[in-house]
Amino acid sequence: MKPRVIFNLFLTLILLFTMSVPGLSQPKKKGTNDVALELIGQVINPSAASSIQFGYLNYVNGIATPIFSGSPQNETTALWLTFYSDTVTTGVINNGPMRVIDRTGTFTIYFDSTPEGDFSNPDSFRDGMPVMVASLRHQVILDTVTGSFTTTFSLTLTSVDFFRLGNENIHLATVGDTLVLTVIGHLNTPAPPAAHIAGFVVGGDLTRW
Repeated sequence: MKPRVIFNLFLTLILLFTMSVPGLSQPKKKGTNDVALELIGQVINPSAASSIQFGYLNYVNGIATPIFSGSPQNETTALWLTFYSDTVTTGVINNGPMRVIDRTGTFTIYFDSTPEGDFSNPDSFRDGMPVMVASLRHQVILDTVTGSFTTTFSLTLTSVDFFRLGNENIHLATVGDTLVLTVIGHLNTPAPPAAHIAGFVVGGDLTRW
């Protein structure tokens, strides 16, 4: 085989390999301290020792595709991404009107292109494909007088899978990343739900290819 033919074949192989490597994708957020995700949800407490948080994502930094299929913008029209967090209580400390609750568990984000969220059916928020799974520890700081609370989640990613959106593959983050989810909430009486929540995630490195 002539040297030039060999050289051209070599260049072709390099080009094909380069085009096929997902690691060459570029981050789409402005920086590591940007808000990566925003979410809205509810809480139910099946027992005194367990709590479930669930709902939908209303914003993803780096994705321009509409999050909602129409109006009103709520759980019934939320497309693509939902979340479900299953936790158990590890400690409770009362300090005057403040109550501090520590929990551990698992946080999962699901991809589902069919808008079918129903807050009366928590399982409707975990019937898609898991695209991000994390172990978690969170601390709830509750004002027992007003019923308002703040919860800080430390999420350590244990599994991440890409999902297809339009003509692109998308990763929300990377296994091993630690993300911080801050949630603001208010107790609901009478339950269910036990509370209404909204919050945001800082960190992660959303990529697409």
